[in-house]
Amino acid sequence: MLLQGAIELANVERWVLEHGESPPPVGLQGLLKKHAYEVSVVDRFHRLARRDFDRKGYVSIWERPLTTGAKGRPKTIDVSLFDTATQEEVRVELGLYKKKELREDAKKLHAEKGNPYLAGYTVDRNVLALWALREEKTTAEVANDWMATFKADAAAVSNANLTVTALLASTLDLFVAEPGGHRYAVVGLFDVA
Repeated sequence: MLLQGAIELANVERWVLEHGESPPPVGLQGLLKKHAYEVSVVDRFHRLARRDFDRKGYVSIWERPLTTGAKGRPKTIDVSLFDTATQEEVRVELGLYKKKELREDAKKLHAEKGNPYLAGYTVDRNVLALWALREEKTTAEVANDWMATFKADAAAVSNANLTVTALLASTLDLFVAEPGGHRYAVVGLFDVA
């Protein structure tokens, strides 16, 4: 629910900032990005969810660095939740949904599960929260179709060493300024083991 709120906020803010601007040059119309950037959604999600995480006893870290021993920018986890009572960490990767992204993010989380970075902490759970936007109205049938897609794709990217399980598909109609226009976001939640 909080991720859906973050998607809505980021996309409405993008519309407000661009509404009434001069149109782009001929040749670029229809080619420009229409939705909020992934990092904007992740940032808003983390800001919205921090209070909820705190109430549940987690310390949340955005762009949590991992140790790799390599020089340069460290690998990161989008959001890590640390339970200081049990010294366990829940790792959450967020992003736009594509089967390829599901595979890559699941492999990343699975490959890094032995990299706790903090002495005494263990990785309790790895979760993917991915979303897609569509220019149409959502229905119960749409949500059911997405759940079937998520389950099929999770099974397809799983193997003997990696299990991806689709947990949830949730759709939400989004703000659209154009009369008669429709747009929805679907969020898929996946467990990676």
